[in-house]
Amino acid sequence: MAIQQTNQQIPLTPAMRQLIDELKRLMANPVVEAAFNEAVAHVKPFVEDGSKNPWVGATAEYFVRYFEQWFTFLPEPTGGLGKIVPFTYFYLDNKSAFAFLNTFKSRTTSDEYTTEIFNWTVKFIKERGRFMDSPESLKFIEAWLKDPGTHIEDFIVPEGGFKSFNEFFTRRLNPARNPRPIAAPDDGSVLVASADSEINFILSDLTLTKKLDVKSRQLNITQLLNGSKYAAKFEGGTAVSCVLMPPNYHRYHAPASGRIVEGVEVPGIYNGIMDGDHWFNTIFNVGESTTDFSIFEDFHRSYFVIKTEKHGYIAVIPVGLNTISAMYPSLVNNRSTLVPVGGEPVPVKKGDELGHFAYGGSLNILLFQKGVFNAVSVLMGSRLGALGTPSIPEAFPRT
Repeated sequence: MAIQQTNQQIPLTPAMRQLIDELKRLMANPVVEAAFNEAVAHVKPFVEDGSKNPWVGATAEYFVRYFEQWFTFLPEPTGGLGKIVPFTYFYLDNKSAFAFLNTFKSRTTSDEYTTEIFNWTVKFIKERGRFMDSPESLKFIEAWLKDPGTHIEDFIVPEGGFKSFNEFFTRRLNPARNPRPIAAPDDGSVLVASADSEINFILSDLTLTKKLDVKSRQLNITQLLNGSKYAAKFEGGTAVSCVLMPPNYHRYHAPASGRIVEGVEVPGIYNGIMDGDHWFNTIFNVGESTTDFSIFEDFHRSYFVIKTEKHGYIAVIPVGLNTISAMYPSLVNNRSTLVPVGGEPVPVKKGDELGHFAYGGSLNILLFQKGVFNAVSVLMGSRLGALGTPSIPEAFPRT
């Protein structure tokens, strides 16, 4: 099975080559290879657009080569999500592949059974993150800067230019241009977006502990907030999902003023959106309402619980999806936005920066107490989104 070559291949570093050699050893273990073959046997034959799934009949060698090419792959403005999308097809509605990537245990390099494949993917993500922090990652930066969708005029360009793709990816807004004016900054009843994002679901009547099926599209709030005592505040409340796509500005902000009473980073998985077609398809549907959102309780994430003056508690939960290598807190008045359990609260104003993601897919989930926020409402003339071109030709073209 061939993997499509690109003109973006950059030689692997010694550390990358060492990791590829390690993956080869893992995949040569008959037990690991058998688990991989079991996962491949359950791959869906076709993806959402009707094309053949590239993972049908994949071999252990294909798996290794895929990561080998992914290591130094660089995204382009017209390239969508690059290597991320095809990889989701491996575990699309495929519990065997999900288990292989995240929970399967083997003992190739030690006498103890460990999640060797998961552990390797974490090392891959960290090493790829170092590459995205390097000057070698700038190969297509001019294309990004010139792309109209970037709106680079809204951002600060460092003197001498960006030093890496991640520096561009985590670019800061230019306050001199006021590119994201905060609506009604002194009115606590007006909620603002936490990030440049697309809202793709609103759930109500949240539950604390019940694990519900795909069709119900609900969340286990206690697990999502990692067992925090504040989870109980959101029972019966509302959740809003805001998806950040790769071209977006990737810093997230406080949607309301108040005090951060708890801010914690939670380790978790990096791959495994079981219905990835609904998230990462060719038209960037970014999670339609049939998606199984409960998976995000298992992903690498942070959460910030903000106590407002009159509108109860609001939680902001940044979730790092595929190949997110790091999540960084911000400083507000020289204090970290991460507040340990029982720590001293940190005052924030609406629009204050809470943190940012390194390269990859990501989203914010916002939680509200019961009766506080039940619908998205906008004023006439407010931005609803950006228009594209029709994907279906007119039935009766003009003559």
